[in-house]
Amino acid sequence: MPTIAKIWRDGCIIRSAFLDEITSAFSKDPDVANLIVTPAFAQMVADTDGALRRVVSYAVMSGLPVPALSSALSYFDAYRRGRGTANLIQAQRDFFGAHGFDRLDGVDKHHGPWGSGLADFA
Repeated sequence: MPTIAKIWRDGCIIRSAFLDEITSAFSKDPDVANLIVTPAFAQMVADTDGALRRVVSYAVMSGLPVPALSSALSYFDAYRRGRGTANLIQAQRDFFGAHGFDRLDGVDKHHGPWGSGLADFA
């Protein structure tokens, strides 16, 4: 990966300090799973997180679509959470199709205290 970042920096019109940071991060740890967890990028995210949230909030409140920015923010929020939203999906699948759900304590499949799904709304 550091070689790819260097090629981009040297052989493209994109010649930015940001590419130097990418090259540096991958040179220090070629097996890094995500740049967000490297010290330099973690600091960048920490420094700009609030501003990104404000921009996305203002855009949404103004009815302006900002799909790339809102997706980036959602990705960051999902990545930093210990547990994702799969528990909600499991609950919905159990409610509508009695698929059951896994518990964190490793006990076998369980079913929620709801009825049989859509039949309850008839």
